[in-house]
Amino acid sequence: MIRHLHSGVISILLCTLLCNGCIYSSEKPASSGSHQIELAVRQSVALDHLGIMIETQNRAINAFNNRNYTTCQVECGQTASQNEAYSSLVGAYAELVRNASLHESDRVYYEAQLNILQAFQRNIDQSTSDLNLACGYAADGDDTHSQYYVKRASESIGVFHDNIDRFNDNVDARDKGSADFLSPAPDPSYPIDPLNTTLPRKTDLADIPDPYYLNKTPFQNTPDEVKRLLGKGFFTPYACSSFDCSEMAAYIEWKLECHNVTAQIATKDDWEGGYGHAWVIVPLRGGKYLAIESTVSAMEGSLGAEMITYDPEYFVCDHRFEDIYEASEFFGVEEWDWWNKLELR
Repeated sequence: MIRHLHSGVISILLCTLLCNGCIYSSEKPASSGSHQIELAVRQSVALDHLGIMIETQNRAINAFNNRNYTTCQVECGQTASQNEAYSSLVGAYAELVRNASLHESDRVYYEAQLNILQAFQRNIDQSTSDLNLACGYAADGDDTHSQYYVKRASESIGVFHDNIDRFNDNVDARDKGSADFLSPAPDPSYPIDPLNTTLPRKTDLADIPDPYYLNKTPFQNTPDEVKRLLGKGFFTPYACSSFDCSEMAAYIEWKLECHNVTAQIATKDDWEGGYGHAWVIVPLRGGKYLAIESTVSAMEGSLGAEMITYDPEYFVCDHRFEDIYEASEFFGVEEWDWWNKLELR
């Protein structure tokens, strides 16, 4: 059962990310060689996808500024999913850079741009994670912690802007025949002014098994694959405050993630009867979602597939956590410790 927390708003504002038009996504290869042409195409594809991520994170930032924290967290989840796809595109580009037959000057250029493309992924990942946490704290009326994560998100966005400039400067340098290319801007170190900022309470995560997420046979983010993984549901009975919605949701998130299915733990402070509740949200291909109501499996005769729902109320939540660590940082490890009731294997 999830503890009910207070709600509230803050007046902190975030700057909006630059539009994707500010990135030079089209470039002329140094020669007509097939490797240079393919590198230019792969780079353009990655930048086009980056532009989509920028638009999504803009929506998240606007929602935060309008104090619509639920929408902000939904957009943060979408940005995180898009960033995973972007990482794959950049990985394919990196492989091509490593194996391409290039002149030394071309290799230096493409490696410099690759480093910045990889930095974009880190910047988006960090700013999205921090903005998501800021939403959660703001929704609970915890302005101190919310402002702390807003500050972190703003710093990552600032570095992202700097990296856009560096990427474009490298394109200009190459067009002018220069081989003096810029490296990515350093990632934020998050210096904290103790006079102005209170650090979040550190949660001891030592009670989470290590390793936690295991590598198992990969499945895909489709309804049929999720149904297969849910199987026959839970054999362990529901037990309030011992093995209830939170432990069940955490277990399902763990099982799906171990099989390479992206899943998130969702919570709402005031569900039915004023109690908190937890469940799982799975982003699907094509930008759609399904939800998993784990406690359905506790009903006699229910199967795992019956846990899947598309009811709109399951897509309105107070918090959405990417993994067990985020959820435990917020609510504490004891809220999710299903591994004390089931076997971790």
